[in-house]
This record gives sequence, structure tokens and C-alpha cells, in this order.
Amino acid sequence: MSAWGKSLQKFWQGRILRLFPLYWVAVVLSSAAARLGPQVPGEPKVTVGQMLTNLTMLHEPLGVNSVDNVYWTLWIELRFYLIFSLVVLLGTGYRRVATFCWIWALGSVLAPASGIPLLDQLLVPRWAPFFIAGIAFYLVRRAGRIEGETLGILALSWLLMQHRLPAIMEGEGHGINWKVCLAAITVMYALMGLISLGKLDWIQWRWLPVAGAISYPLYLVHQSLGVRVIWRWNEQWGPWPTLLGVIAGVVLIAWLLQRLLERPLTRLLRRLMDPPAERSQHLPA
Repeated sequence: MSAWGKSLQKFWQGRILRLFPLYWVAVVLSSAAARLGPQVPGEPKVTVGQMLTNLTMLHEPLGVNSVDNVYWTLWIELRFYLIFSLVVLLGTGYRRVATFCWIWALGSVLAPASGIPLLDQLLVPRWAPFFIAGIAFYLVRRAGRIEGETLGILALSWLLMQHRLPAIMEGEGHGINWKVCLAAITVMYALMGLISLGKLDWIQWRWLPVAGAISYPLYLVHQSLGVRVIWRWNEQWGPWPTLLGVIAGVVLIAWLLQRLLERPLTRLLRRLMDPPAERSQHLPA
């Protein structure tokens, strides 16, 4: 967990460096594709003001539509960082982090019934079980074994998740049966458990670090660019060639973004964010 042993300033600096440089590129790229590329029926035009507001990553609470629908998860992620900042401020450690998981789980149950919209927004009850599970799996990984308390946290997160899942599926309008999704998520819980316990450390495939590195840019651009290509070329190429071409294309774009833009932009932003004393250490003598 990137917050472990970090100050609040370093924690937020790390999150900003991880999220924003490529996000800014993706917002501009998706906006350009929406304005200049093939138009998808029913899709509203992207305005300049909408694009600029999206750059803040706070467009959802400001009531502005996302340039790309996939950005909806980022506001949820930012809220997690906001509430976890309290733990970072007090100092990370097993007891504080585990207590945070219990309190957040309880708060996510009580928030919808509180009648306080701000509390409901802050504690993200619909998605809290997934974050809590992720924290618990990290505690398992850090300890090298599963304790009774972390097992309890994981069990509670799973129970809350299965309770929320039907509403999530209905709210998102997916046609997949929620039981199928529950089975898939349960398999992921089991897989994460094996990873956390080190049972899969023997897997050292060389392509895995690359896949991990491009996962964020791929997430950012796959829909805005992929849907346009599918809409424009599906009838001419056929479904399978179009699908395979889109997958190859967006993976290539994600790799190029990570190699050519994310690294230099992150270095530049880090220099700008470093305090003057630290910044001078990076300058040549």
C-alpha cells in the first residue's frame, strides 16, 4: 500500500503523480476524438468547458458530465484517498488500518440511513466493500499469513459486497445475472487470497510488469477510442476482425502513452511538486 510509512504530503504527492499526468492526456485525447472523430449516435458533443472541468477530476461533484464514461471510477477512488488520509495523518500500522476497515464498514452500512447526503458521498457505501477487501489483502501480504481479524474483515467485506451487488447491477443497467457476477468476484477474492499469501510468487512471466504498467492508460482510452472504431468499421470489417483490431490498437496506444508520455510528464510534475530543498538535489552540480 503506497501510504504505508508515508507522510500525508508524500501520500498525496504519490497519488497525484500516479493518476493525473496520463489522465490529463487522456481527457484531451478523448475530447479531440469526440469532436473530430467518428460520431457515436446519441453521444452529446464535448464542449471546451466540459473538457477543462474534467481536467480537475472533480467534474462529477461539480455536475459536469465525463468526457469519457469510464472516468466515473476516479471520483470514487479520490474519495477513498480522502478518507484514508485520516489514517495516514495518524500514522499507518496494522492496528490503525484494521480499525479503519471496521469503522468504514460500519459507516458504509449506516450512511445511507443517516439522511446526510455528504456522509453518503464521503463513505461510498456501494463500493466500500471492495476497497476494504483490498486493504485487508494488503495486511495479509504484509504479515505473510492470514490472521483471524483480517479473515473477519474479508468475510464482512464479502457479505456487504454480495448485499450491494444486485443494486449495483440494476443501477448500471447490465444484463448479466448478478449471481454470475458474484461468482466471478468470489473467484477474484480467492485469487487475491492466494497472491496475498505468496502462493503465486512462482509466477514470473516477463510480460506481467508491462501489462501492469499499461493497465491505467488502457483503462483511460479503451472506450472513447475503441467505441468509435467499432461504430465506424464494424459493418465493413465484420465483428471479429473489428474486435481484434480494436484490442490490438488500444493496447498499442496505451503502451505508447506509458512509454512516451507518462514517464516524462511524471518526472516533470515531480520536480514541480518537490520542495525547493529536495528539488535542488536533483539538479546537476
